[in-house]
Amino acid sequence: MIASGAQRRTMSESLRDRLHDRACVALVLGALTFNAILCFANTVLFPVSDILVIASEFVIISFAMVFALDRRIEPYLIVAVLVSYAMLIMAMRPMFDPKAVRDFLIPVAFYCLGRRRPSLALTDKIVLSAGVIVVAFGLFEYLAFETFEKYFNIIRYYVARGTVAPADVLAETGTLFASGLRPDSRTLLPFLGPHRVSSVFLEPVSTGNFGAILYIWALCRPGMRGRMILFACAAIVIVLADARFGAYTCIAATAASLVFYRLPRVFWFCLPLAMMCALAIYGFESMQMDWANDISGRILWTARLLTSLSLDGAMGVSAQKPFLSDSGYAYSINEIGIVGFIVFWGLFIFSAPADRTAWRLRACAATYFCLLLVISDSPYSIKTAAVFWFMLGGADAEGEKRVQALKLSRRSYDDVLAARGAVTA
Repeated sequence: MIASGAQRRTMSESLRDRLHDRACVALVLGALTFNAILCFANTVLFPVSDILVIASEFVIISFAMVFALDRRIEPYLIVAVLVSYAMLIMAMRPMFDPKAVRDFLIPVAFYCLGRRRPSLALTDKIVLSAGVIVVAFGLFEYLAFETFEKYFNIIRYYVARGTVAPADVLAETGTLFASGLRPDSRTLLPFLGPHRVSSVFLEPVSTGNFGAILYIWALCRPGMRGRMILFACAAIVIVLADARFGAYTCIAATAASLVFYRLPRVFWFCLPLAMMCALAIYGFESMQMDWANDISGRILWTARLLTSLSLDGAMGVSAQKPFLSDSGYAYSINEIGIVGFIVFWGLFIFSAPADRTAWRLRACAATYFCLLLVISDSPYSIKTAAVFWFMLGGADAEGEKRVQALKLSRRSYDDVLAARGAVTA
């Protein structure tokens, strides 16, 4: 029998949906693991350069944009506005810095990719798969380290890609990243020793951040299949990486999930601005010069970095490129300016759908970002940002679908009441 036009359209849409689902899995998990793959290549196959790393990231982001965009006009407008602003910032600087464009495109690409086809089942599958991959790779690193370092020489990879200078390589950390060993006592389960597991991220800071991301998704998805497994993955990742920030973020996210509906959106909009003001006051007023590698020391250091910015740096047009990776707030302002930060944070807060479930995740995400920006610029790293923005996009799409269904049901109910009134009359 010859398929009808409607059947052919249904088959075409089904094939397109399957292709999109497979692309989502490949792109999100590819963004998660490509650094580990390149590290393996650099260790046992061929030398890796910074050009290859940049090209790999560019390919992933480009394909994410291709599969994210559809007939809706909103994603194109968002991309046009963000890229235009980034180009404006770069035009006002005396030097070309494409990193600003890249920092914008990662959240846009993966958020729109998650929104393309609402399917929380697909998002659950990807997040759970990512958690299992990170745990399995992390256990391999911890339990069989001698074998692991034969195939994954992490510090040599970072030197090859130009992130670490050869003179900065520490003999005591061996093949690990500089933060791969805890110089003082481990905070979480000290009997595990000083080794902080890096897993596929190749450095423990991102590993701990990813553990917090897994926890937030499991916390906000009570009906998810494999939820307890995801909670277990989050706990294992945070403990293996000895991630103090990850543990604190899980506590803060739990508190945010309990009170988010009592706090207006303007509170979440003002939260990072208030934190930056407090850090700036602390940086200007504190007379302490030395800082330790603990929470109070990291707060002091980020306050110092924030108050070290010039006026041009605060507006995002400075020609100077100081090292600001230890302060996400200082890095963000130096890259996009205080005006750009306020505008894009407002877009993040006020563009969330009215659905309660989606807004709960957005509140936890806002908590995560506000805390992480105190100590790191990791929110801009594709290793963890791809998964996180994909989660937000999927949750928002599902929330909008629920809001539209509710509006439709209310409209139908109103139509029934109107019809009954007309019959009665």
